[in-house]
Amino acid sequence: MSKLPIKVQVGIRDSWDNQDAPVQRAIKNVTEVIGVGVSISPEWPLLLAELDSFYPDKATLVPSIAAAVEACCASLATLADDEANSEWADTLLERTEGRVRLSLEVWVSKTREMGMAWSGQRKSLIISLPKSVAPSKSYMLSFFTGNLLKIFEEKPKHSASSSADPASVDDWADVTVDNKTGNAAVIEIPQRHTIAQQTQAFDMIPDIDTIPRPDELLLRPPYHLTMRDFNSSSTEIQCSHSPTLQFLSDYLKKWARTNHNNTTKPPLAEVKLHQSAFGLGIVYDRLTMAAESRYTAQEVSPTILLALIEGVLGYKQVSNDGPFWTFRRDVEFRASRY
Repeated sequence: MSKLPIKVQVGIRDSWDNQDAPVQRAIKNVTEVIGVGVSISPEWPLLLAELDSFYPDKATLVPSIAAAVEACCASLATLADDEANSEWADTLLERTEGRVRLSLEVWVSKTREMGMAWSGQRKSLIISLPKSVAPSKSYMLSFFTGNLLKIFEEKPKHSASSSADPASVDDWADVTVDNKTGNAAVIEIPQRHTIAQQTQAFDMIPDIDTIPRPDELLLRPPYHLTMRDFNSSSTEIQCSHSPTLQFLSDYLKKWARTNHNNTTKPPLAEVKLHQSAFGLGIVYDRLTMAAESRYTAQEVSPTILLALIEGVLGYKQVSNDGPFWTFRRDVEFRASRY
C-alpha cells in the first residue's frame, strides 16, 4: 500500500478500513441480515492502474469504489430481508457456501456501465466497475437490486457450446438471440456492453463525493468563456478555466501603457482578476478591464481580447449578441505554468 498515492492511502484509511465508514456499516448489515460473513479484499494497485486516468483527483477514487460496494451490500440486505425473496436468499446461501464473497473488477472494454455477474468457479459475486467516474448511489442501488434478483437465473446454452468447459464461460457468459437464425447463443458480456454503449447513451447524475473539487474539475475541457463590453468603458470576461484568465491578465498588464497625466502613473487600463467563490486554493472565474478615467478620456476596446481568445488560446465563438460573446474550447490545455 505504501506505493499508492498519498490521497489513495488516505481514502483507504478513511473511506474503507474505517469501521464507521458507510461501506463497512453496509457490510456489517448484510452479515446481520443473512447470518453469514461477507468477505471482500480490493486489489487497490490494480484498480488504480485501471481507473487512474478517470480520477485526476485521487481523493475521489476510493470513496467512489466504496460507494459501489456499499450500494451492492445495501441491495443484498434489502432483498434478503424481504420474505418474497426467500427462495432467492436460499439460493444465495447455497451458492456461496456459507460466506458471501464479493470481487471487484474493471470492465475490459471502455464503458460507463456497471456490471454484475456470478462466478461459479470462484463462488463469488463479481462487481464490474465502469471505466468512468462512478454513477450516483441511487442509480447503483437500482442497478444492483434488479441484477441481483436475476443473477442466479439459469441461462440456456446453444447446442454448439454444450460441450464447452462450463468454467471457460462461467464468469463472462450471457445469452442473446441471433437475429439471422433465431437461436440463442452465448456471447461475452464485455462485447455486449460495448455494442450497447455505442448505440445508447446512459446519462446519470453522479454522487457529489465522487466528483473532484471545483479547482480540479474546471481544468477539464470543455472550457466556457463569455465576454461583455460595457460601452468601451470596461469589459468583463467570465471563464471556467482559471489559467486562461491568468494568462489574459498577465499579457494585458505587461503591455498596458502608462497614464502620464496622473502623477501616480497608473496604467491606462486597469486589469483585475476576481477569485471564485468555490474550490480550494487560488481559482479565478472573472476578469475585468476598465479604462483609467482620471485625467484622461481613454477607452478600452474588446478587440485585443478577441484576438487573444480566438487567435492565441484557440477558443471557438459559439454566439455573439451585440456586446456579448460566448466561446468554447473542447481541446485540453496539456501544459501551463499557471
